[in-house]
Amino acid sequence: MITLAVFALFGVLALAAAVLVIVQRNVMHSVLYLAFTVLATAGVFFTLQAEYLGAIQILVYGGGIVVLYIFVIIIVNLKEIVPERRKLIPKLFLVAVPVLLGAEVVTLVLRTGFPVAAACDEGTRFKEMAEMLLASYMAPFELASVLLLAVLIGAIIVARRKHIDDPD
Repeated sequence: MITLAVFALFGVLALAAAVLVIVQRNVMHSVLYLAFTVLATAGVFFTLQAEYLGAIQILVYGGGIVVLYIFVIIIVNLKEIVPERRKLIPKLFLVAVPVLLGAEVVTLVLRTGFPVAAACDEGTRFKEMAEMLLASYMAPFELASVLLLAVLIGAIIVARRKHIDDPD
């Protein structure tokens, strides 16, 4: 019962922080709420006894992606997001489509009765998982690292070009 309460608490915290990421105007505050979302999601994994996924969530997303976003914001010197004036119909469309897709997913799950997958077996070894990641999936693993490096270099180039054009 306590595990369910902790799971629900982490889930609510993750959802609340994710909503704050979207509605926040200050970009740095938005990234900090993203970090809270990542940590709450890791808490969800820990309550599901998926410690490896929780640790990877903290290390990769909390320690890598969020820090990369912070560096890009600092380099590009973003201060605040200024909302544009939009008409009502596009706003309704932006709300209606995700709501309809969510309703469709819920309907699909309830009608088909997807079986709940069991958590990782006790026999799952981290060494075997690491060997699989670095042997069988070496190309996607390296491609992801090259992609992150390209994003970082692109952000630096954009920031440098903007800084040269506008010395303020």
